[in-house]
Amino acid sequence: MAMPNPALIQALLHLLIAISITVASVRWLMVSGIQQLSDSLGWSAKAKGQLIGFATSLPELVVVLAAAWAGVFSAGFWNIAASNIINLVLFLSAVVVYLQQRELLNPRFIEELCFCSFSVILPVVLAFVDLHRSPALALVLIGTFIGYQMLNRVLATLKGKQGVEFRGDDDDAGAGRGGAGRGVFMALAGMLIVLGCGEALSSSTHELVQVFAIPAWAVGWLLGVVTSLPEMTSFFELYAISQRRGLLHELDDTQAGLDALVSSNMANIALIYPLGLLLALAVGRG
Repeated sequence: MAMPNPALIQALLHLLIAISITVASVRWLMVSGIQQLSDSLGWSAKAKGQLIGFATSLPELVVVLAAAWAGVFSAGFWNIAASNIINLVLFLSAVVVYLQQRELLNPRFIEELCFCSFSVILPVVLAFVDLHRSPALALVLIGTFIGYQMLNRVLATLKGKQGVEFRGDDDDAGAGRGGAGRGVFMALAGMLIVLGCGEALSSSTHELVQVFAIPAWAVGWLLGVVTSLPEMTSFFELYAISQRRGLLHELDDTQAGLDALVSSNMANIALIYPLGLLLALAVGRG
């Protein structure tokens, strides 16, 4: 029996360690910090979900930029495509586990469901339609992200979602000023740790794709599974918090979860991917 290639095992271990540190930092520092901050300041469920969604996309940002810099941008794209599909599956899993199917179909969430569908379909289209990777494509995608943000804000204002506070418990209300400060500190600490993992992610991805001829799509799906762990944790935690507070079948948890899903997916495909594309083109590795 042939012995496993030690160099391959080492590269895989380095990659998994770097991703694990990234995911742990997002979950235990960034997401927890943002949740504490939003609870302390009484932000809406929608605002809380959006913040969590953007925070949990930071692993994808690191992976895509690292892949672009290393000259294996295809792996970064497949990470985005895989992450968006996996995120949807994970959110629906949380909905089923906590029996929130009826709440999910509430007409209140029509726009979030439409945005979600778009964020999953778009990377699939980009994967199978032969579009020239160019600065123009990147700018169109960034424009799409800006348009999503504007439309989402207008629709939320029309439906009164921006002003509905996330309902916490007495501990959340008492956290106040100190809780907000701790939340900011935790979020920034998590961001710095995640950004520090970029070099390890870049070198490990480069080894796996270039040296060992592992297909870029396979590496991308591996990264997609791992970098979706923060989203999975967030979806289940939002419902778990509501269950502990006796608010499980209210709409706040589903609102926050949907916005976390949509914000993460839209940031992935319409902001992070084009930024990675621009970097890859700038260094001549697109």
